[in-house]
Amino acid sequence: MALPRLFGGGVELGFIKFPARLRTLPDGTNFPVPLLSTCEVVLRRSLSILSRGDIPIRPPLRILIADDHAVVRFGLKTILNNQEGWQVVGEAKSGAEALALALQLQPDVVLLDINMPGMSGLDALKAIRERLPATRAVVLTLHYSAELVREIKRFGGKGYVTKSDCDRDLVEAVAAVAAGRTYFTHGPVDTAPAIPAMSVPRPADLGSLTMGEREAVRNIAQTIRKLL
Repeated sequence: MALPRLFGGGVELGFIKFPARLRTLPDGTNFPVPLLSTCEVVLRRSLSILSRGDIPIRPPLRILIADDHAVVRFGLKTILNNQEGWQVVGEAKSGAEALALALQLQPDVVLLDINMPGMSGLDALKAIRERLPATRAVVLTLHYSAELVREIKRFGGKGYVTKSDCDRDLVEAVAAVAAGRTYFTHGPVDTAPAIPAMSVPRPADLGSLTMGEREAVRNIAQTIRKLL
């Protein structure tokens, strides 16, 4: 637990600074006594900043992944665990499981697939942000949607990445939200180069993926190959 430190006008505990006055103890040392009348105001302001996600997270960065396809979770986990100081602490295959694990593990960042059975990623985002305001969320989808971006922002999401761009944007998005910023993939442009198809091993659950999901897996697999 952090010990209080003196600064010009009071006492500092962690990232919160409380106005205080000095009281001289019998042995001659000075002891800071926080001004109770202002402590509540300071705490409210500090918690508001924390819930907005403006404070950079110090490593190790603890990440929770939620996607209903094991092959996608494996790819995301491989990419993220390869980053120094990052650790995937849990995996969920549904929105309800993501919420339960988030409450149990209290990760710094949670990656949420938007389309999961039962509770959707958007519903999970809303529930997680209500219960864990300090946890930052990045939402993953197959296709870009301006309307979805607005919904993600409204529910407190800090990032949005399309699965087909995970090889390019995933690490940057997680790093951005961890640093107290936001990261939202831009909409597609007509001049964007086509992503070449790649041959990848066929995991047990690959047959259940749509064509768009298979393309996303190929891009994730391409990034994994660069790391191995």
